Amino acid sequence: MIPLSDLLLWSFAGVLFGSLISWIPGFHIFNIMALLVAVFGVGELMPVQAFPFFAIGAIVAYAFVSAISSVYFSVADESAVFLLFPTQRYLLLGRGHEAVLLYLIGAVAGTLVLVLGALFIFPKVLPPIYQATSPYITYFLVAIVVFMFMSEWPKEGDRGKTPLQRLWLAWRQILGGILVFFISGILGFIVMNTNLLPTTSAYTRLTPMFIGFFGMSWVLLNILSNPPMLEQVPEDKVESSIYNALKATFGGALGGTIAAVYPIITGGMGALVAGHMTSQRGDDAFIISQGVNRVIYYVGAFTLLFLPNLRLTRGAAAWLVSSVYTPKSYSEYLAAMGVILLSAGISFLFTYYLSKFIARSFNVLHIKKLSYIVAVVLVVISYLLTGPMGVVVLFVSTAIGMMAAAFNTRRSYCLGGLVLPVLISMTGHTGYFMHLLGLG
Repeated sequence: MIPLSDLLLWSFAGVLFGSLISWIPGFHIFNIMALLVAVFGVGELMPVQAFPFFAIGAIVAYAFVSAISSVYFSVADESAVFLLFPTQRYLLLGRGHEAVLLYLIGAVAGTLVLVLGALFIFPKVLPPIYQATSPYITYFLVAIVVFMFMSEWPKEGDRGKTPLQRLWLAWRQILGGILVFFISGILGFIVMNTNLLPTTSAYTRLTPMFIGFFGMSWVLLNILSNPPMLEQVPEDKVESSIYNALKATFGGALGGTIAAVYPIITGGMGALVAGHMTSQRGDDAFIISQGVNRVIYYVGAFTLLFLPNLRLTRGAAAWLVSSVYTPKSYSEYLAAMGVILLSAGISFLFTYYLSKFIARSFNVLHIKKLSYIVAVVLVVISYLLTGPMGVVVLFVSTAIGMMAAAFNTRRSYCLGGLVLPVLISMTGHTGYFMHLLGLG
């Protein structure tokens, strides 16, 4: 293991790096890390043994600081889609800073749950549970996808003048979600199973697709909607209860753990399942649970790379890091827990003071101008990582993400781009679908 001074240095560099970019709408830490590695490499930029700790600092910072873009700029990644509407309500009432504080409460609780679990529970409990359940992951995925559709009840069925109009209005949102899921799935299948993108982009070939689904589409929505800059109250006050916070912590931890341990199941999908299992009620509990969920989903998933008797590779960052160096000793596992706590403390302070600053100056910010700049940067990132065809994939996936907004359905249906091709592969039908699409 690298010396302690180097470990702290690179961990702090990761926190600083993650904090500086994670508040910007449309930026995702996985994409920026991939760009960093692609442009500068790792061995020359930093010692390879330091890369996992740099990544932990950056991911912890993202799990905390990205609350700023979710609350103030209405831009979120897939795992935050269920956080979006409650925080928009807070923002419209001038309570954006309060929403950030609620999220931070959840993020701190999630950090404590994660570290305590990693020290005293996960090494003994996770390996046998994972070994016993991993053969059934295909059934879990199918069940969750079906549940996603079933959990969206028919709406607006009382507004039509005729029975057919009422039937259409009731089901158009669900049908739109199903359409988005399968179109996303076809795009993901093509990206994964053809040479559309260069083979040198092995670890980043899905990046432009997800930037389009969840980053660029929301940046464009910000440009088109030009949201009003409402005055915000920067007071340190939250309206919640200990009961709600504890219940939200349990639900968030459950959803985050499911998403962190099992492949393909994302934070948003885990939150959906856990939210129904624990019967989450109230905007405050909802936002707190998202703070817990996102910390355990992002940081917990990456931490599994350190777990000595399991070493699961979960998430784009873990795959990126493991291509360079995989932690091998229990001392590195313990060091990772320390880095998580240190990074969480720094990220908390950064998020808190940044939120107060933005709340005070929110009515003079220019989200539309910022969104133009971010849109250009996202195109540049896609081009640098995957070339001209990556930009084409970005435009197509952006259109699909915008389609989800047009149908007023969940953007999480865009996860069909990942879930559907994996399910096809797991069931051994890749060749059949290649032939069906005329690709082989």
